[in-house]
Amino acid sequence: MQDKPRTKAEVLARLKTALKNDERYKNGKIFCSMCTSPPLFAKEVHKLFLESNLGDKALFSGSSQLEKEVVATLAQLLHGKTAVGFLVSGGTEANLLAMLAARDQASTQTPEVILPESAHFSFHKICRLLKLKPVFARLDSNFRVDTDHVEQLLTKNTVAIVGTAGSAELGTVDPIDQLSVIATKNDVHLHVDAAFGGLVLPFIEYADNTLDFDFKLEGVRSITVDPHKMGMSTIPAGGILFRNNTYLKYLQTETPYLTEQTQYTFVGTRSAASVAATWAIFHLLGREGFKKTVKKCMQLTMFLASKLEKAGFEVLLRPTLNIVAFRYANSKMLADNLRRRGWFVSYVPRLDCIRVVIMPHSKRRHVVGLLRCINELQRQNV
Repeated sequence: MQDKPRTKAEVLARLKTALKNDERYKNGKIFCSMCTSPPLFAKEVHKLFLESNLGDKALFSGSSQLEKEVVATLAQLLHGKTAVGFLVSGGTEANLLAMLAARDQASTQTPEVILPESAHFSFHKICRLLKLKPVFARLDSNFRVDTDHVEQLLTKNTVAIVGTAGSAELGTVDPIDQLSVIATKNDVHLHVDAAFGGLVLPFIEYADNTLDFDFKLEGVRSITVDPHKMGMSTIPAGGILFRNNTYLKYLQTETPYLTEQTQYTFVGTRSAASVAATWAIFHLLGREGFKKTVKKCMQLTMFLASKLEKAGFEVLLRPTLNIVAFRYANSKMLADNLRRRGWFVSYVPRLDCIRVVIMPHSKRRHVVGLLRCINELQRQNV
């Protein structure tokens, strides 16, 4: 810290310089992120609640009420009539809280959790923190967890099974209905990581119920769902829901000097700004607005997948959600060259593929521009 204060103009000049080095969602070239640019109204609402701390609820009872209403909306969308939960820092904290509750309600001293090979990397961190042994179940030919293998991996030390509703790499949805049967039969905690898919799947009309993933299924005991992803809220806005409040006792921490006696989240001080922004978006768009947004994203996703196939690329699978994964003769080189030209896509080493996420900030002209660049690089054989 310098000795003398700087002027506001000097401070702002430095900050604007830093901001210029950040990529902007609205330039249309970010195709690797599961976050997006929140609506302007959400940003305005966010600013109104910058002082509000949900870690001290009695001081900020209005903000606390907004959180309850957001959780109630999520519970309704996910068929959780008795569901309870919180808005937290993101999917990692949400998954951590679910695993903590699962571990502490079990009696084993050597707890294990069964994860699909496609599980989000947050579970690697969580298992280290909570001293859980990760046991990985293989995937089937459609990149969904093999439920027969899950059943084979069950032991007396299994405290949880995790299924993914919208994997980060491919957007695949595990057969949660089958995992629910296994979890119910063996009385094991089934957690669904729907950080991405939780605010996509409720707005897509499918022909059958094979993509059921939420509290409609008896075995599902907790769900992660992130409003700062397809919920289009400001960062950070993760979400964790439990089937009912019996699970909260495993998360309870005494907070004797605050206005509330207990907390249930890992992070103590929690900004209400993104909670208010989430509440605002839910009410501003409603179910119809979300359906329209998801429909647009899915149409662009299918358009991209179709064009890539026609150009001779291997699309790994028909998209379930708004993610396209495809292969090239040298996928990593193509991804690197796209980035050099300003197009941000992901390379997935485990699958040797390129991953493209179509978010609400993506427009048709952006997808066409990406395809044009891909085809040009293909012609140049680079």
